[in-house]
Amino acid sequence: MLKVLLIDDEERATDALRLMIEKTVPAIQQVMVCNDSRRAADIIASYQPALVFLDIQMPYLNGFELMEKIPNKNFKIIFTTAYNEYAVQAIRFSAFDYLLKPIDVEELQGCVQRFLESNEDYQQQYDLLKNIIHNIKAPSADEFRLALPTKEGVHFLRPAEIIRCESLGNYTKFFMDNGKTYLISKTLGEYDVLLAPYHFIRTHKSHLVNKKSISYIDHDGFAILKDNSRVEVSRRRKDEVMQALK
Repeated sequence: MLKVLLIDDEERATDALRLMIEKTVPAIQQVMVCNDSRRAADIIASYQPALVFLDIQMPYLNGFELMEKIPNKNFKIIFTTAYNEYAVQAIRFSAFDYLLKPIDVEELQGCVQRFLESNEDYQQQYDLLKNIIHNIKAPSADEFRLALPTKEGVHFLRPAEIIRCESLGNYTKFFMDNGKTYLISKTLGEYDVLLAPYHFIRTHKSHLVNKKSISYIDHDGFAILKDNSRVEVSRRRKDEVMQALK
């Protein structure tokens, strides 16, 4: 039996989400609601949900403070939040699932499906949660750390340390300024969206490059990077790349 807990101080929000789950997510058989973050830890301990939909902004304890107080997080967390660009970016940088309010039914179903298909590593989730808290407390988004989950564990990197990213099918390979590489099971398109505000430019359908790592564009139309690698610049992107380098 898949048990779910909804934590949100707004009763209308939990009523709407519970109804949406009951009507559209048959995999979830039992739903409990908590509208007071001060009671949430006790409810989690007794109810033992597999999945928790957690609002971020609540009185008494916000979602991040609440999770810091719970020692054994043997459940999947999906954050729910009204649009807040800074908080959403902190969550996305930490490879966490989230839902924007008002919640879209297809996005809800997608989150639940990803949970059902995953072999959840709760220790890894704990590390990712710590990274969200680090990012939220950072003085600016420039200090955010990007979480890269791999089979060996989670690596936390600042965007400035990344030279480039290369698409390998449904995987993305990261090339770092210290010579290390990481292979991540996410598409380059996802990182294009995440890293665009940090001076990354798409030189080619298969390459995303830190603009600050480009030394020059050679006569053959390749970007020469500070690590002496050559990255192709496609014809249709050349004007955009040249403009960005100005």
